[in-house]
Amino acid sequence: MPSLPPGLTLRPLKETELNLLWSIDRSERIDGLYELRDGVLHKQAADIDLRGWPEGDPEKYHPEHEDAFHRGSWFMGVFKGDSLLAAVGLDSLPLGPQGEWRQLFFLHVSQSLRGQGMGVWLLDQAKKQAVKWGAKAVYASATPSVNTVDFYMAHGFEIAPEPDPRLFELDPEDIHLLCFVA
Repeated sequence: MPSLPPGLTLRPLKETELNLLWSIDRSERIDGLYELRDGVLHKQAADIDLRGWPEGDPEKYHPEHEDAFHRGSWFMGVFKGDSLLAAVGLDSLPLGPQGEWRQLFFLHVSQSLRGQGMGVWLLDQAKKQAVKWGAKAVYASATPSVNTVDFYMAHGFEIAPEPDPRLFELDPEDIHLLCFVA
């Protein structure tokens, strides 16, 4: 585990803290986006100064996170006092042709903590949790920014041979990735 900067703590999220996800500073300069065509990633130039969350995301995803929490999904957060600075969520609901995958709901690291290994460590913890549940792979529906997709691919993910139909319908522009863990 990376050593946490002074004043930060790592712990499981409580149900009442799920709404804090939307307070994470996801600011990012995006200069490239991927598009998947015929199984191949194609990079396109972009000029996006991302601030905040897309309109409607909290209303869209918060009920899903609550449902997942109630069915035993796994949520971990990095806090400074009561402020959530980084978080990862892994759904306990089986996915995949044989029910052998688990979905990485999210992996968010505040701008101030990026580049310190926190995202890698949280992702590794999610992979370990998937193995504990008997999963063979972790599935991610990743925002198509070059930074995001390159991060996942540098840490064992590859293009999913067949995207999960429900997740693909929800986010068809995302890059659907799979990381084998067992």
